[in-house]
Amino acid sequence: MHTVLVKYVLPGPVPRAKMMEGFKQAEARFRATPKLIRKYFSYDEAEHTGHSVYLWESEADARAFFNDEFRVHFKATFGADPELFYVDTLMVVDNEADKTTTN
Repeated sequence: MHTVLVKYVLPGPVPRAKMMEGFKQAEARFRATPKLIRKYFSYDEAEHTGHSVYLWESEADARAFFNDEFRVHFKATFGADPELFYVDTLMVVDNEADKTTTN
């Protein structure tokens, strides 16, 4: 498994409700993304900074998703360049599913 942490600073303040609206519009896209295990949408309204966490089956799957086309679309949507951090995910503890997955 591989995690990608994405951070982006918006050019100005955006109300939480407006961000949530955009996140909901993106839901179907991420539900249909192959090899994506989980995605978290997070937003710090006071700092107008978004943080997303993606859990992928592999690093190759993650890198294939975050290509040049992704960056162009992201910049057009948010007016910000995403900072991407790729990290090997050794273990996930999922209390909701009552399971632990190791890599």
